Amino acid sequence: MTSRTRRRAEFRSTFRATALLAVVVMITSGMSLHIGLAQGTPAACSPGPSSSPVAEIGPIPELSPVVAPEGATQITMGYIPVSIFAPVFVAYEKGYFAEQGLDVTLEQLPGGSDIVLQTATGDLDLGISGTGPAFWNAASQNLGVTVIAPGHAEGSPVATPLMISSRACEDGSITNVADLAGKRVSVNAPGATEFWLDAALRTAGLSIADVKLQFLSFPDAVVALESGALDAAMIGEPLATRAEQEGIAVRLLADFPVQDIQPTMIFGNQSWLDANPDAAARFVAGYLRASRDLTANFNDPLHLAIIQKYTEVPPQLIAESVKPVYSTDGTISLESLSLLQEFFRDRGQLDYEEDIDPATLVDTQYVDSANTLLNP
Repeated sequence: MTSRTRRRAEFRSTFRATALLAVVVMITSGMSLHIGLAQGTPAACSPGPSSSPVAEIGPIPELSPVVAPEGATQITMGYIPVSIFAPVFVAYEKGYFAEQGLDVTLEQLPGGSDIVLQTATGDLDLGISGTGPAFWNAASQNLGVTVIAPGHAEGSPVATPLMISSRACEDGSITNVADLAGKRVSVNAPGATEFWLDAALRTAGLSIADVKLQFLSFPDAVVALESGALDAAMIGEPLATRAEQEGIAVRLLADFPVQDIQPTMIFGNQSWLDANPDAAARFVAGYLRASRDLTANFNDPLHLAIIQKYTEVPPQLIAESVKPVYSTDGTISLESLSLLQEFFRDRGQLDYEEDIDPATLVDTQYVDSANTLLNP
């Protein structure tokens, strides 16, 4: 096995989950950005990396089995095994769903399109994923998928930075975002992560149309950066931090103005929601409680143990990675949905002509009831 093949195998093994991620936030291609972010040399060249080294974490506890109460309402939820969906994992493992009288089955699926489809058909009651083209095209066909709670948003710095190889940084062949014009730049999949790339490029007056867009999983993109087969890539956490720590890549742009966008949502099958409104509200209550726990202390050893179980990412690496941001009150951003839809339309990824009013796809009663349960 060659060193390159070995490297690819290592990244695939450790970060099987991150390869599935379609994380995203966006700025529409018609918007004009007014920002004051530096476009100089990459942070890892000067002054330093943008991940967050932490002291050695405490002992990682063993997880106890979760037992649902007798007569609990059964819920099947689809998810992708990536750390941005940590509130779902934490709510389950800390027994928050069980305390709400729910027997939740978490079903792992390879991508957001599968989750949307199976929620629409009723094979899943609930799902959590990015609201990508599959979500919007399903909505246009009135397949009965309704948003009931927010997923994550991005903090500062972002958790999916624009990265280049350490070699390109050191030899000066790429020193700022403007240098990427006409170069090979990757995202992990068509759709969602393209928003990130477009937003990052616009900080230098470019757009996604100004680069040679490639599609590579996050692990394969790191390997391609190291080999020189790729000039830049959007790399999701925690893989971005690992690539940085191993001297493979650096963050060309660690931050850009996408912090108010919610690229992921929790949605439900409308027929199931109509039949089980109380159960849906109690699910959201457990989810929001976990979101508050993670906001207060993401690096709690118990949280790290839970996230490791679902993502197979080492706890120390989870602790050092840039963290996502969660809404602690369940606010759903309709503006985010509008911007996402507009971007997908500009990219030619929507199958319908008339824009959908995002408000028709969202039902806030479940968040409202959840907050009442949590704050009586």
